[in-house]
Amino acid sequence: MDFTEKKTKIIATLGPVSESPAMVRDLIRAGVNVFRLNFSHKSGSEASGVIDTIRAAREELGAPVAILADIKGPAIRMYGYQSPIPIEEGTILTIESRQAEGIEDLVSPDPLRVYTNLPRIDSLVEVGQRVLLMDGYFAGAVSALGQGSLEVRIGNPGKLRPKAHLTLPGVDYPIPFLSDKDVRDISYAVEKEVEFIALSFVREATDIEEVRRLVKRSRTASGAEPRSLLIAKIESAKGLANIEEIVKAADGIMVARGDMGVEISVETVPLAQKRIIRIGYLASKPVITATQMLESMIESPMPTRAEASDVANACFDSTSAVMLSGETAIGRFPLQTVETMSRIVRMVEAEFGYEAFHETMPHSTRSGDLPDIVSYNALSTAYQCGAKALAVLTETGSAARLLSRLRPRMPIFAFTRDRVVYNQLSMNWGVHPVFVPKPYERLDEAVAIMMDSFRADAGLVKGDRVVIVAGLPLSTHGSTNMIRVETL
Repeated sequence: MDFTEKKTKIIATLGPVSESPAMVRDLIRAGVNVFRLNFSHKSGSEASGVIDTIRAAREELGAPVAILADIKGPAIRMYGYQSPIPIEEGTILTIESRQAEGIEDLVSPDPLRVYTNLPRIDSLVEVGQRVLLMDGYFAGAVSALGQGSLEVRIGNPGKLRPKAHLTLPGVDYPIPFLSDKDVRDISYAVEKEVEFIALSFVREATDIEEVRRLVKRSRTASGAEPRSLLIAKIESAKGLANIEEIVKAADGIMVARGDMGVEISVETVPLAQKRIIRIGYLASKPVITATQMLESMIESPMPTRAEASDVANACFDSTSAVMLSGETAIGRFPLQTVETMSRIVRMVEAEFGYEAFHETMPHSTRSGDLPDIVSYNALSTAYQCGAKALAVLTETGSAARLLSRLRPRMPIFAFTRDRVVYNQLSMNWGVHPVFVPKPYERLDEAVAIMMDSFRADAGLVKGDRVVIVAGLPLSTHGSTNMIRVETL
């Protein structure tokens, strides 16, 4: 099991078909670096056992693996039914506003009358307004308005899944960013000390700042300071318009193409994806490309050629991670799906133009703060001397992330004494965290530990060169200021 064989990280959503200890271990072996728990479909109590399973598996395998709690956020969904609703072309579906609290437990007496958590829905639209359901799978138009409700004439057949998304393109929804459930779920994620919290439908930087304040107020089970990192999901036109501010405020970004594809015109989604990824990696923030990547593998053991190309193109765009949703949560072939994605990723990485990427990086990446300058020149040194690996001593992970944004050909080994940083760095492109249990006080002691690690299990051989990046004095945050070349 070689955790350094690919650079682009894989995120897998856990669900009914993949939550067993044996399957979690197999998914890690197949290439999963981060497990996503979807709190749109889970409560804290339901997630607790899964979190324990992941932690036991990563400990057993000695693998850095992060947990991502994906918070529902101000998503507009439909409720009142537990089984898929058959829809024919021309079906009239009534959608009624109900209070968000308790809406998940309601059961509608009429199969063609559903409920939504969007308040005063009749006041937000006019007859003729376009309506999209289930991430745009169903398209229709408002045919009539009622008291707190509307009727939609559906334009195509299919089965409407429970809790399907409802989208009214161009409408600014009058709901708060965090619901009571979201607050409970975020507090629970902090208590369980998960590495990442993903926030749905982020519209502006103040949404991130609101959650960061909540995280700081929350308590962890161990009593330690909360350290969960915040991932902003970009899935609306407003979020896309404010992307640069959001990237500065967040710890990472997710290109959530499902809702984005119904909030903005579908032909602009690929361009938006490329732009978000570039802004993200230039800011040294991990960027996740998500939604429908290998969707057909929910039912099929093989993806379509278009899906394989989609994954490959996201890697060529330099995404940090690619994410699987229903494919691993409810699909028939979760393990095969991860194996397929891993093969596609490795194939792209074998053809990627690493040196050209480095040479065409913006001037700001080589002339900013001292850590920026050091990281850029460390990679230049690595290319010039034929180094087989980059190694970094890091307390917070920031030095490893600076190297990661340069997308080097050789692996980045991030040596850290912090177990939280060790698992969080599993999200970052090309970074292979190494936990250092031994104490060290001097640079030579730390270098000796690193070289011993390389000799033991990094696949390097005598004569291979390693470029080391560190900060002096040791254990000083933000002090990356040294480049050193060592030969095994």
